Amino acid sequence: QYQVGQLYSVAEASKNETGGGEGIQVLKNEPYEKDGEKGQYTHKIYHLKSKVPGFVRMIAPEGSLVFHEKAWNAYPYCRT
Repeated sequence: QYQVGQLYSVAEASKNETGGGEGIQVLKNEPYEKDGEKGQYTHKIYHLKSKVPGFVRMIAPEGSLVFHEKAWNAYPYCRT
């Protein structure tokens, strides 16, 4: 039950932080099974432009404030 609650909390936080093209964009969120290990695979894009100070936005190259995260969450282990 903890794993389900954890996944729900992460999904809700992602949804609440997203707006106007900023925040967290979830591209994939699906179960996986490999070598007897079962878990949840997610691919997210973090858009951080509005989350950093203005001087950082001015000097940061275009696209440098966008991060991709791929995670394989098989509670209690997670690989990102």
